[in-house]
Amino acid sequence: MVQTETLYIRHFGPIKEAKVDIRKMTVMIGEQGSGKSTVAKLYALFSWLEKALMRHSLTEQYITRYSRFRKTFAAYNNLESYFRTDTELAFNGSHYTFCYQDETLRIKETEQGHDFFSISKVMYVPAERSILGSVDHPSQLKGLGSSMMTFLEEYAHAKTKQKSGYTLPFGGVGFEYDTLNDISKLTHADFEIKLSAASSGFQSALPLLLVSKNLSEMVQDSSQNNNLSEKEQKALQREVESIMNDSQLSEDVKKASLRSLSSRYRYSRFVNVVEEMELNLFPDSQKNVLYELMATTNALPDNRLILTTHSPYIINYLTLAVKATQLAAKAKGHDELEAELYRIVPKGSLIQAKDLAIYELENGTANELGNYEGLPSDDNFLNKKLNDTNMLFDALLDIEEELNAE
Repeated sequence: MVQTETLYIRHFGPIKEAKVDIRKMTVMIGEQGSGKSTVAKLYALFSWLEKALMRHSLTEQYITRYSRFRKTFAAYNNLESYFRTDTELAFNGSHYTFCYQDETLRIKETEQGHDFFSISKVMYVPAERSILGSVDHPSQLKGLGSSMMTFLEEYAHAKTKQKSGYTLPFGGVGFEYDTLNDISKLTHADFEIKLSAASSGFQSALPLLLVSKNLSEMVQDSSQNNNLSEKEQKALQREVESIMNDSQLSEDVKKASLRSLSSRYRYSRFVNVVEEMELNLFPDSQKNVLYELMATTNALPDNRLILTTHSPYIINYLTLAVKATQLAAKAKGHDELEAELYRIVPKGSLIQAKDLAIYELENGTANELGNYEGLPSDDNFLNKKLNDTNMLFDALLDIEEELNAE
């Protein structure tokens, strides 16, 4: 079972009080302004800070001094205005614990903190990503926020790495990148068009899928090709500790020295935090994109996928994935049934119920969705909204009946 990380939030932005267990896959649902993105952004922030501490590109002292946590790091995702004087934040990660209280951040290393070679690659995928697909030269865009700029850089790298041979999981459409002219194209048996001329669903999904695929493969390669021997790892650890403990070195010199050493570290997991993955997508396309993201998450045991969504279909497709996982062991040896099962849910996209958490955010709180026989409950916000439509239609039929009776 994947180790659970926990995030506690009190009096922060729209959140009054919430505790969220981050599992292999964690989903947040709720109305606009309910705090879904707040939870996602805080998890991405703490995961990134943990990575920076592990790689020694930042020190605990640097992060905690001069209100940098709020003014610099939280500001990266526009969270700086969410703080109040009574804000409390706590994150229990794999290697460090973070506690923000009384306007002060405290960091403590856990028992696993000494494992210098277990590093996360953290990606926050903003909902605004579709703008990158709607223009021919996204690198020339001005005025983008910090998180969008980071995603743009990863998108530019992914386009070069995946410039041919990639097929989107819907529409039978492939991707090609004209490096010389900096033009992204969609290819089909019947047409070839620039991405900027395609539908908004392609413009939203392609950047998300390319970046997720590229980073997942990069982390897999890094994890499998860590060529440092145990002796070399210990030597590197001694170098780091020597720099950290040298009182003659200034903080800036320490940071520069540690940064030069960080290139020798290897990533061991991919943390993918995605806002509204369903943007502009038809339900079947939502399913295929979701299952591809789940497959990249399943590539390594400690990977994480965090989603915010307004789509009831996402919860239903997750239910299919959990049910298929329950049936997979029984289906072995039954070739036709096994093939049909994996036609419904691809083998690489299976997920156990214990590795999935769905949270409903409302009135400043986050409540984990219950389950029935291991499956996500139908009694959730999104299904209720679908049922509301039926009830409203019944009300219209009642009005029609009364009008016809006059």
